[in-house]
Amino acid sequence: MAKKKSITAMPFDTGDWLRCPEVKILKPDVRGLWFDLLCYLWESVERGVMVKPNHEPYSRDEIVLLIGLDCSNSGNWLETLIENDVCSVRESDGAIFSRRMVRDYYISQKRSQAGKLGGDKTKNRLVSVPPKKEEPVPVEAPVQTPPPLTQKEKEKLEKAKKYKYAEFVSLTKDEYMKLVELHTEDGAKRIIEILNTYKGSSGRKYKSDYYTIKNWVENKYNEEIRRNGQGNRTTSPGDSGETNKQHTYRDTF
Repeated sequence: MAKKKSITAMPFDTGDWLRCPEVKILKPDVRGLWFDLLCYLWESVERGVMVKPNHEPYSRDEIVLLIGLDCSNSGNWLETLIENDVCSVRESDGAIFSRRMVRDYYISQKRSQAGKLGGDKTKNRLVSVPPKKEEPVPVEAPVQTPPPLTQKEKEKLEKAKKYKYAEFVSLTKDEYMKLVELHTEDGAKRIIEILNTYKGSSGRKYKSDYYTIKNWVENKYNEEIRRNGQGNRTTSPGDSGETNKQHTYRDTF
């Protein structure tokens, strides 16, 4: 009879793999070596961290020797993974680790502990007679602390963060600045007002308010500009000696 594996199967999200920009730019042979490294990281005694059974970290040369060379018979693929933020180097001991795998394992351990605590409470309520023999309390494995976000990850999260520019309209700072550059700040506010009024009155929701604006709201705004005899032109304060004027637009949907 085959020996039962003590390590659970590694989950693999094909969507994440195919959409991850850091992985997509890699050459096919380097992607294959990264997948092999992921398998070793999963079976490591410290989930997600490339360490030996005695918890001593593998050196980079040892990892290359263990997994192999790329198609050009070079071991530089590991440096490529590190430079492209596919994997990271732990500051405390220089161990190679996967941020995603360590973070997911941390969350899994916390949920497991919470579920065990709830199950113990339920069991104590159901059992009226205490057991005669006290069972030793198992020593729980230490929960790994998730690694801090890298500067690139922080910048990516900040860039993708959306802010409410109206009750029903949310944009990133970059998206709003693009509208201002193209239509001036007053124009951007009017465009947001058009979309906000429509979403509030219709109850419609969009995956991206910015691309909805590019799809039809800008055309609606330009129609208003032409209808009021202003032309479809972006003006800056002070151009031709003109002063800023407030215009009243009529919503049409």
